[in-house]
Amino acid sequence: MFGIPKSISQSMSLVDNILDAPLMLLFLMFFSTSPLMTKRIKTCIYVFLGFEAIVLVVFGFNVRAIKVILGPDIILIALISFSFFLRYVRLSVSNTKSLGKAVMASSVFISYAIFSIVYIFYYLMKNEQYQGDAELIYYLISIVSAILMAIGILIENKRFKKLGELKHTRKELATIYGEKKVAAFKKDSRFLNS
Repeated sequence: MFGIPKSISQSMSLVDNILDAPLMLLFLMFFSTSPLMTKRIKTCIYVFLGFEAIVLVVFGFNVRAIKVILGPDIILIALISFSFFLRYVRLSVSNTKSLGKAVMASSVFISYAIFSIVYIFYYLMKNEQYQGDAELIYYLISIVSAILMAIGILIENKRFKKLGELKHTRKELATIYGEKKVAAFKKDSRFLNS
């Protein structure tokens, strides 16, 4: 469409695939429930960057290196997103404030579960027809995943707006009734303190 040379588009594709795991792990830190889990995800980022560097040194900057990198990438992201998916879906059944994160975690998990199938057909099977079908599935699941992610972000945004309104109301009550009467409330609501 834009007439981009094949060498540039292929290089951009390689860079995109190399950055996939570190960026997705960085995004998955948003779902972390403890400092220990955040630390473990950060460690995974560093280890995976080291793995990618070793693969790039051994195989060079080419499709063969991407084949080696994408397998563990997809497995790692699918496993971590599956644990977050289970956690937030369980929480959202009893507490609707986890619904946004549940939808976002399900978006990541479903997309990477299907990306694993796409990886098999695109990189491991030698049939050209499978590769064309795998590309189509990849683009379709990317669209579905983006829609699910947008819905999850909208739900989370609504929740944050409600929390902001609650914080504003609390400040107004503090100015009307004074600090002494709302001091006990401040101690109980750590996430609302200014």
